[in-house]
Amino acid sequence: MALTVDKLVNDDRFSGENVLQFILYLPFGIVLLATRVILALILWIASILLPNNQAVRQLLSTFACWTFGVYVKLKGSKDPRCSVLVANCVSCLDSLAVSHVLGTISLKKWKVPPFFASTLGIRNAAQFVRKQHFADGSSKSVLLQPEGGATNGKGLLKFTEWPFQIGNRVQPVTITVERPFTSVTVHRSCDTREQFPWSDALWFLWTPVTVFHVTALPSLERHDDNDAAFHQRIREAIAQGLGVEMTEYRWEELGQVSGPSRVRGAREARAVSAGSELSRLAAQVKEVLPSVPLADILRDLATTRSVDVTITNFLEGVTPYTPEPQPSVSRPRPISRPDHFPPDAKRRHQGFQDRKAQMIAEARQKYIKKHGLNIC
Repeated sequence: MALTVDKLVNDDRFSGENVLQFILYLPFGIVLLATRVILALILWIASILLPNNQAVRQLLSTFACWTFGVYVKLKGSKDPRCSVLVANCVSCLDSLAVSHVLGTISLKKWKVPPFFASTLGIRNAAQFVRKQHFADGSSKSVLLQPEGGATNGKGLLKFTEWPFQIGNRVQPVTITVERPFTSVTVHRSCDTREQFPWSDALWFLWTPVTVFHVTALPSLERHDDNDAAFHQRIREAIAQGLGVEMTEYRWEELGQVSGPSRVRGAREARAVSAGSELSRLAAQVKEVLPSVPLADILRDLATTRSVDVTITNFLEGVTPYTPEPQPSVSRPRPISRPDHFPPDAKRRHQGFQDRKAQMIAEARQKYIKKHGLNIC
């Protein structure tokens, strides 16, 4: 079964069904959030005062992981011959997790303060023009996430077009993430590539721990492949490493299924389900009252939602209808219907009772005949 685009996004922040555990954790989470905000301020000051060298950057990266509650499990090792690593995208702090264990820098279009970007191992893509980083043998490895944005990890999006040469050797990397209580990423209709998802980052501060699983896969060589074929091989390797399906959706399409459009889609699905239920109920009424038009049955069921009440409405004359001709030879005698109701309430009531008794008798005889009952 093909993976639909709505399966790739999370609309709700909370996951799981153990509400009691969440309520018990809530006071501790608030205290933890306040503490980590203070640590973030200390981290900001340290990034300004300390010199910009490899040892300091590694120290700040470790401190940032403590601040955001990020714990990284690495499987495999970085290929020293590769200057470009390509990974899927599952959260706004992927760059921090990969930078912490593999020493990479990430290219993003997010508009974030310089100290924050530097701490998370992010370089602004618009300002980053040192193309030698993408050549083989570069001293600094670059992490690319060509999906364009985060998903819930259940599928791999179509890669965006890369406007640069990435060299002849690339190492694929897979990223998965797990966390108690809450989803790591929630999609909103206002999300864009240029805006950093601050609300997602805030939940990192509130959650006790977020575990990243980073796997460095075997590197791939270009050989005689052109760019498109090489990119496809990289994509296939990442999808296989994750054990997920490759889709043809782009990240921009994820926003089309969230917000008002997702609500409209849910309403349409409920309407289809309700229509199917009405059709089932109408078939039951039609079996007992075959002379009643199906359109009249559906109209009454839309109000009553009950087979018994609808049958009673037709039998008692509460819901008027024009009988349909029956193909059977032993067609029941048409019920004479007056052109207008008698002015006398007593005569109207008697007329209703006569018609009701007649239709009940006919329905009873048809039921006895259909099921072969021997009833006098």
